Amino acid sequence: MAGDADATRSELAFVKMSRSILIHKYGSVFSKAGLATLVLNKGTASQFILFEARHLSSAALTKVIKWTAVNVAGLGAFDAVSGATQITQIAPSAGSSTVPAKAGELLNLVYQITGAPHQARSWAVIGELPPGLNHLNSTNSNTDGITGIPTESGNYRIMIRAYKEANNSGSKYFTKTFMIEIAPDTQSPAISTHPLSLITTSVREETLQVIATGNGLKYQWYKGNSGDTSAPISGANIESLIIGPLDEDTSYWVRISNDSGFIDSKTANLEVLDDYDSWASETFGAVNINPELTAPDKDADDDGLTNEIEYILGNSPIKQSIDSETTLRLQNSKLEVSFQTEPAAGKGYIGLERAYSLEESSDISKSSWTPVQGHQNIIGNGQEITISTNLSDKTKYYRLNVELREKS
Repeated sequence: MAGDADATRSELAFVKMSRSILIHKYGSVFSKAGLATLVLNKGTASQFILFEARHLSSAALTKVIKWTAVNVAGLGAFDAVSGATQITQIAPSAGSSTVPAKAGELLNLVYQITGAPHQARSWAVIGELPPGLNHLNSTNSNTDGITGIPTESGNYRIMIRAYKEANNSGSKYFTKTFMIEIAPDTQSPAISTHPLSLITTSVREETLQVIATGNGLKYQWYKGNSGDTSAPISGANIESLIIGPLDEDTSYWVRISNDSGFIDSKTANLEVLDDYDSWASETFGAVNINPELTAPDKDADDDGLTNEIEYILGNSPIKQSIDSETTLRLQNSKLEVSFQTEPAAGKGYIGLERAYSLEESSDISKSSWTPVQGHQNIIGNGQEITISTNLSDKTKYYRLNVELREKS
């Protein structure tokens, strides 16, 4: 009975707790990760160390309890059973040089110096860790680890080095190479927010954004309708796309993929529809002019027409306008008045059309104007419009209404 009691006490002494240490992530404090599960197997004896963040107080979340293995009566020293000193994987695959993992799932790689008794004062990882993993960077401990949630699948070769001196110094150390094999996440990509269709101008940049879930996501944006991969956009490989300025309506979409599949976003349609601001930006931006004179109600060239009227008519706001396109002539006992239309084209007019409508009046009173039949809603494309009236007719007045509107 005494022997059984001693063995029980020895088994309980298999793990001793030492002083707490900070976990570092390449030099900065790493707050909540730890060695979640450690399994030590020797003959019929098994011991588990469970370390979970929920068991810690808020003040202790940035610390982890350092642990070491000690001699157990009847079991022998764990550190002394392997013969030659080496670094050995304890978990998740004890004794192996291969570390199995899965993207999107927690990995706790635990390794330890085994063999002849040596004390490691510092540890180092040589090589690039898979994205999402962090080195615990133990000190004064024969046990160290790497923890985190890997985000990308693939094989990653790293080298673990245990130094006999602090701060990864000195020429005496032990080295072990591990291959971390990360299997793909079984979750295919899913889109929670599709890129949105919008209205823009010919002088403005826009940003399209997609929000997706899944691990190891890759992005490729395309021009055209969703599913049409004939026009990939070079370098457009992140969740957002900056485009513009555009001169015409254009469509875009994005394909999101990982090792488990892909998903296509909806089509984002960008309509280019200019306005006064885009026209003013293009027109006044090329000249040195007082910004206060660029407002719609100002007359930058002092010709009696406001900037907004110049915009509607298609005139220059920085050069006084002379109406040289209007002609008056007699033709076969008729009076003809002609004027030239202006197409709505260029920066400031994308998506717009200029419409002309004629009205006539015999006394120019406000309520006397009536539409001239056959001369309503004429879309300007540079053509000449002519009004013809008999000389014997009573006095008549004509006026021209010009409107900028979205293309019909």
